[in-house]
Amino acid sequence: MSDFPHTPPRYSATFTPAVNAEIRRAAASGIYDIRGGGTKRHLPHFDDLLFLGASISRYPLEGYREKCATDVWLGTRFAKKPIHLDIPVTIAGMSFGALSGPAKEALGRGASEAGTSTTTGDGGMTEEERGHSRTLVYQYLPSRYGMIPDDLRRADAIEVVVGQGAKPGGGGMLLGQKISDRVANMRNLPKGIDQRSACRHPDWTGPDDLEIKIHELREITDWEKPIYVKIGGARP
Repeated sequence: MSDFPHTPPRYSATFTPAVNAEIRRAAASGIYDIRGGGTKRHLPHFDDLLFLGASISRYPLEGYREKCATDVWLGTRFAKKPIHLDIPVTIAGMSFGALSGPAKEALGRGASEAGTSTTTGDGGMTEEERGHSRTLVYQYLPSRYGMIPDDLRRADAIEVVVGQGAKPGGGGMLLGQKISDRVANMRNLPKGIDQRSACRHPDWTGPDDLEIKIHELREITDWEKPIYVKIGGARP
């Protein structure tokens, strides 16, 4: 018998028992190499939000005479029709295909009830979300799937995507099993085939080109819609 005390094995922080079990299941069942695996850490909660006090940066509000509100205006400098949100928390873009039509409708209803905006995501605008969203932002993505100028005019604002927070620097993948007839028609791509979304825009490579593109979008929408740029947590 060994004189050394028995110690339990140290598990890897990266390859936990749950991760190893998933690897074995994937090897046995032959699932896709590229797939959603969920976040690697616990998502923040609304209780984790920190609202900075105004005691130093400016004079505090006079409670009896000044209103403390959460509403936000976007596009007041250049857009003829800026958007007004009741809260500064919006619903980010998720593509039609990754989400179903009823899910898009539910997001539109929920955002409208909360007084904020929802976003189209990749794949174009659906009637479900346009019909049930008080404020709908059209996401202008590198792939240009479903990009129709008339839909830009129907939207309330335009968001130019530079980096995706969910998969920065790698683009996106919509699995073939989600490419229904409707999704394939909107994206003008074959049904049942994995669809790759590019990670960079094909027609501009820097801020000078982007400025030209934004002017084009303003001309298309008759300078009515607010246009802003979303930079995801990417490595530029």
